[in-house]
Amino acid sequence: MLRSEAITIIKRGLGFRNTQDTSIIAALKEAQRDLELGRTLPSWLVEFDTPIAVTANDNVIALPTGFIRFHDEYDLYYINSDNANVFIPRRNYTEAYQAFVASGEPNDAAVIDQTSSFPSVVVQLNKAEAILIPTPTTSFTAYLTYYKAAAVLDSETENAWLLHAPNVLVGMAGMIVAGNVRDKDALSEFTRRASMGQKSLMGDIVEDELAGRGLIMGRNN
Repeated sequence: MLRSEAITIIKRGLGFRNTQDTSIIAALKEAQRDLELGRTLPSWLVEFDTPIAVTANDNVIALPTGFIRFHDEYDLYYINSDNANVFIPRRNYTEAYQAFVASGEPNDAAVIDQTSSFPSVVVQLNKAEAILIPTPTTSFTAYLTYYKAAAVLDSETENAWLLHAPNVLVGMAGMIVAGNVRDKDALSEFTRRASMGQKSLMGDIVEDELAGRGLIMGRNN
């Protein structure tokens, strides 16, 4: 579904108010931001094995444009001289520095190899940057699998939400605009559409999580 089609659907629900295009576009973008801040995200927002440039003696790495958050099942990794993947697990700041003295050098060889030229853990600072600990002494390429925000609907396009979950995005955006213009009937219809879309979306997410396995009550699925 293109952006223009989403606008038409929302306008139809609002009785074709011709002055609402700008408000509808803003609502579509707001609804998308809200969805991408949610704790449960769909697999079609996952970006696999994005290369990250790591510079020697610089422990700050730039996270990719559109980064939402790390994927729980995929750690940052690099490929060593034996062509094997070496994973760099995520830790929070306190956990990462528990293995270090004030100088920033590791104080527990059992936890972190003191002779390594490569980092052992990564700590996210914000949506744009992360730090590597210890600071790498060689340059290399790391690879990151993460949740990436869909294209912003600033132009005529079909982003991932309009492709995979149009009822969710259109319904939520319609709810925003209908609430702004105090249209109770439209609000009810868009709420119904959003609810229908959310059920379908959650079903897809559960199916992805199970990966074909049967859901058994009482089991840690």
